[in-house]
Amino acid sequence: MTGRIVLIEDDPDVVALLKEMLVELGQDVAATHQRVGDGDGDAEADLVITDLVSMHTFDLEAARGWIARLRRLFPKAAIVVSTAHAPAARAGAAAIGADAVVTKPFDVALFNQTVESLLQR
Repeated sequence: MTGRIVLIEDDPDVVALLKEMLVELGQDVAATHQRVGDGDGDAEADLVITDLVSMHTFDLEAARGWIARLRRLFPKAAIVVSTAHAPAARAGAAAIGADAVVTKPFDVALFNQTVESLLQR
């Protein structure tokens, strides 16, 4: 299934990699390297893939706040957290308020499966 995907990531190399992976899956991808502002939402986005942008150490409350903000800006989108923070992965998607957590470095097959599964919901 093709969907509108918003990619929020502060590492340009990761942006390039994820965008390439998603385009190969036939997805429409909008990428940003920074945090989104209040006017930057997209009511039609189907999926948001986000790093825990600007978080140098994992903080559960800050992560929950970031995901809550994204839920307001992208109301119909599923949210995937892509992170290298092991504590975020251990906490799990439900604790953060996301639909899924994928860890860096990426398992490409698992990443693709996660994206496709959430776009079909």
